[in-house]
Amino acid sequence: MRGSNRRIVFLAGVALFILVWATAIGPEPPARIAISPNELVRAVTLHRDSLIDLCLMDRVDPNGRDAEGRTSLLIATSQQDWKTVRRLIDAGAIVDLPDKSGFTPLMAAAAHGNIDIFGLLLARTTNLHAEGRTNDGRDLLGMALDGGNPGIVETVLERLPPMQQWTTSTRRALGAALLGGDKEQIRLLLRKHSMPPTPEGRNVPFLAYSIAGSNSSLFRTLLACGADPNTVLPSRCDKDFLALLSSNSLRSYVEEDRNLTVVMLAAGLGQDDYLRALLDAGANRNRLTSRDRMSALDIAAETGHWRAAQILLGGGPPPDQLRLEISLALQRVALVKNGVPVYRTQCSTGRPGYSTKRGEFVITNKERYHRSTIYHVDMPYFMRLSCLDFGMHAGYVADHPASHGCIRLPEDAARKFFSEIPVGTVVTVQ
Repeated sequence: MRGSNRRIVFLAGVALFILVWATAIGPEPPARIAISPNELVRAVTLHRDSLIDLCLMDRVDPNGRDAEGRTSLLIATSQQDWKTVRRLIDAGAIVDLPDKSGFTPLMAAAAHGNIDIFGLLLARTTNLHAEGRTNDGRDLLGMALDGGNPGIVETVLERLPPMQQWTTSTRRALGAALLGGDKEQIRLLLRKHSMPPTPEGRNVPFLAYSIAGSNSSLFRTLLACGADPNTVLPSRCDKDFLALLSSNSLRSYVEEDRNLTVVMLAAGLGQDDYLRALLDAGANRNRLTSRDRMSALDIAAETGHWRAAQILLGGGPPPDQLRLEISLALQRVALVKNGVPVYRTQCSTGRPGYSTKRGEFVITNKERYHRSTIYHVDMPYFMRLSCLDFGMHAGYVADHPASHGCIRLPEDAARKFFSEIPVGTVVTVQ
């Protein structure tokens, strides 16, 4: 019995020795093969779902790139492989990595109009430059417009930084908003830019074009959405814009002077409704041009638009209710109320070489004690006509034209007109 036990122990020792020896000299188990990020890029490009699964199970870095600098995420987004896009994001793919041209996954999602994926990418971006461009000049907004998803377009617009100049894309967005009547988007676009919008390839703002071209719908939409009522015309205006200006004198101001505003434009064109709307929106009626120091009232008066002049003056009686009529041939003045002459008086107008101007004028200001800065003489009860260098006043009334261009009146008549006729009254000289 005792010998049998010894034999068992001996055999067990031999077996253990053989096992140790075999382990020492035997081959090692095969090494585990690592999968490179390039394999994941290739698998996504070729839509190899099983290989994608293997890569992601093996925790392969999802941010590898191909020869064009595209990540797996960018490739999947460009191919509209939305399932893979989500898996890559969950695996830690960086959403902000562009390819060599500057194209990003966010741009790809915008271009395809997928708002769910766009929102998913946007929530994970840490370096969004909504105004950034690719090497060929495309930007995120332009791609969103191409994709046609209004929600993406609005999201991009909200994230655009304030900018001075309009871009091709922001002009496109404005055009689409105007066409669709999307006032909220128009307001947003106007707030984003410090400069007024202009048509593509033009210098003159849309607001000025709408006034000159009598485009009431465009004008009122822009103004209601926050367009600046003090918008200034550029120093060099487009030829097609100048062709819309019917007044030669106004065109010369626009071409030769500087810092004309849309208020001056409306006044010089006699666009009374537009002028009222601009003033109601807060336009400054007292601004002056740079060279000739002209106000909107000066321009309205010189271009013969008495209604615009009355608006800028803050009022004035309709000429069918109250006006003055001056006859150069008869050297007479008639005060007309409701179409009926109620008072007549003599006058003395400009002598040869100093002829009194003909036309329709407006009394733009009155001075009880006025002294001429040209002739250095007193002109009591002076009433200036259309901001010009002549008017009506008390003075010597001959029986013939004898003044330097003003309309001289007997003192009693001058006093009566001064007290009874308000600023803004129309005066016809013929």
